[in-house]
Amino acid sequence: MINRAKFLVFFLVLLLITGSTYAAAQSQDNPGDGPKIQQPKFHHHNLLNLTPEQKTKLKELRDNFRKDTVFLRNDIKVKRLEFKALWTVPQPERDKIVAKQRKIIDLTTQLKMKAIDFSLAARSVLTQEQAAQVGMWGPEMGHRGHMKRRMM
Repeated sequence: MINRAKFLVFFLVLLLITGSTYAAAQSQDNPGDGPKIQQPKFHHHNLLNLTPEQKTKLKELRDNFRKDTVFLRNDIKVKRLEFKALWTVPQPERDKIVAKQRKIIDLTTQLKMKAIDFSLAARSVLTQEQAAQVGMWGPEMGHRGHMKRRMM
């Protein structure tokens, strides 16, 4: 009887650890608080037949974009947390809430403008045929955008 109880406790602990590890991995892959910016990931490089030079240049552009926007993305996350905190008080102040929302919108707009610049720079690396193929995928061909169409 005691061995069965120990086994059951061990099994439950193992399930909890596995579940929390899986949840942590999922949250790192897709953080829910980050802005959803449509940008070409060019993860279909096999379809585009990119040259090694193009792959290198696109990776460099993507890395630079991430470096250039890391503080902006973090500012947006912080402002969103502050925005949520403004709603937790018993008597929320409209002016503070509106000002914080406007700041979030301004930061998000800045990030989207940088994403547009990145997308245009990335497309300039492609040949005309490759750019035409990317254009066929449409603007929502960001991360898993092709799956979104199928789901709808």
